[in-house]
Amino acid sequence: MADKNIFEKLFLEAEKTNLQVLMDNALNEKDPDKKKVLMAIYTYAIGKKQNELLKKKEFVI
Repeated sequence: MADKNIFEKLFLEAEKTNLQVLMDNALNEKDPDKKKVLMAIYTYAIGKKQNELLKKKEFVI
């Protein structure tokens, strides 16, 4: 079984990475399997950033 820390490090790096860089890499990837992984990482990272934004007291709907 894979080391859980490897995945935690991957997710932490994804959260710190510029979203535009993640999207560009995903869109420009030729390998369909790698493209799916990159899109999943992008979706994860944008979801985390959205959750942080929604938790801010200043955010009003």
